[in-house]
Amino acid sequence: MTTTVELDTPARRAPRMPEAWLRASLAGVEAALLSWLLVAVPTVAAYVATAAAPLLGEASWMDATVIGTGVWLLGHGAGIDMGEAGVVSLTPLGTSLVSAALLYGGARRARLRSPATAAFALGGFALSVVGLSAVIPGPAGRPTILLGALLIGGFALVLALWRAGTAAPAWWTWLRDRVPDWGRAGLRAAWFALGALLTLALLAVAIALVQGVVTVLELHEALSPGRLGTVVLVLGQLAFVPTLVVWGLAWLAGPGFAVGEGTVFSPTEVVAAPLPAFPVLGVLPGPGQPGLGWVVLAPVVVGAGVGLWLHRRRFQEVWWQAALSGLVQAATVGLCAALLTLAASGGLGPGRLATVGAAPPAVAGALVWQTGLGAVVVLLALHPQVHALLVRGYRAARARLQNDDGDAGEKPTSPSGPSGSPE
Repeated sequence: MTTTVELDTPARRAPRMPEAWLRASLAGVEAALLSWLLVAVPTVAAYVATAAAPLLGEASWMDATVIGTGVWLLGHGAGIDMGEAGVVSLTPLGTSLVSAALLYGGARRARLRSPATAAFALGGFALSVVGLSAVIPGPAGRPTILLGALLIGGFALVLALWRAGTAAPAWWTWLRDRVPDWGRAGLRAAWFALGALLTLALLAVAIALVQGVVTVLELHEALSPGRLGTVVLVLGQLAFVPTLVVWGLAWLAGPGFAVGEGTVFSPTEVVAAPLPAFPVLGVLPGPGQPGLGWVVLAPVVVGAGVGLWLHRRRFQEVWWQAALSGLVQAATVGLCAALLTLAASGGLGPGRLATVGAAPPAVAGALVWQTGLGAVVVLLALHPQVHALLVRGYRAARARLQNDDGDAGEKPTSPSGPSGSPE
C-alpha cells in the first residue's frame, strides 16, 4: 500500500499592480497637461488677438502653439534651437515650480502614500512631458527634458510623500542611522541657511525692482505690446523671477553673474553691455552705481545665526564635533547653491548671449567659506569645552608670568668677609 503525503506550501502570489496605480498615473499626466496649458493657451490667445498684424506674416495658431510649448519645455531642461537666432536654454524656473506644485497637489489629492504608487505618478508626468515635446520639430534635447522632468517630478513627489507621513524606505533609514549626529545636525541646519539666503536674495531683487521700475516701464512702453500682449509679457517675465532670485544669490555671495559674455554684475564691479529688450532686465545695476562690497557679509551673518541655532537646538558635547556640524552645513549649502546656479544658467541667443548666469563653482565656494566661517566661529565661541581650554591656557600663562617676575625680583648676593668687604 502506497501512501502519498502532500505538503502544504505557500502559494506563489501573482504579481499585482500597486494599489491606486491608475489614479497615480493620471495625476502625473494631469499635472503635465495643466502646466503646459498654462503656458500654451496665453500664447495662442496672444496670436489670435494680433493675427492681423503684418509682422506675423503667414504665422498660424500652430506656430504660436509651438512657441508656447518651447517656452514651457525650457522650464523642464530643454534647449530650443531658434535657427539664426541661436539656441535658447535659459530655464524659467517659475515654470518648473508651477509644474512641481501641480504634481504635488495632484499627488495629495490622489492620496498617494507609497513609493510604488508615486513611481507611477512620476512615470505619467515624465512621459507626458516627453510626449508633448513632439510638438517641437526636430530634436529638442529630449534626453535633457526627460532628466528635467524626473528631477522636478521626483522633488514634488518626495515632498508629497513626506507630507503624507509615509514611512521612509529601509535603505534610507539604514543610511540615516549610520550618519553621526553632528552630520545630521549640519544637514538640517543647511535647509535653514539656504532658506534664509534665498529670502535675502528675493529681498535684493525686490529692492532692485523698486530702484529700476522707471527703466522697466520705459522698456515695456517701447515694445507697445497691447493689452493682451501685456498680460502675456508679464506672465512670461514672472516665470523668470525665480531665475532672477538665484542670480541675486550669486550677487550676495560676491562672484555675481553675467548677462552675455564679457559682462559682470557683482557688488563690487559692474561691466555692462547691450542687453535684450526684456523689460525685466531693467532691474540690473548700472555701471555708475556705488560699490556694495559689504553685502558679502550677509551670508556670514546667516552662518552665524545657523551656528547659534545649532548650539541651542543640536548641541554637541565635543567641540570638534560642533565645528564639524557647521562645516557640514556649509558644504551642503554650497552644493545646493551650485545646483541652483547651474539650473539658472544658459543662453538667450547667439554670440555673447550664449553665456548667461553665474559660475556654479565660484558661487558655491564663496557661500561655503562665508556660511562656514560664521557658523564655526559662533559654535566654537559658545562651546563650554573651548571656554575651559581658554581658561586653562590663561591660568597657565598667568602662572608662568608670575614665576618669571618672581625670579627676576630676586637679586644675587656676592660673598663678603668679616668687615663686609669682598674677600
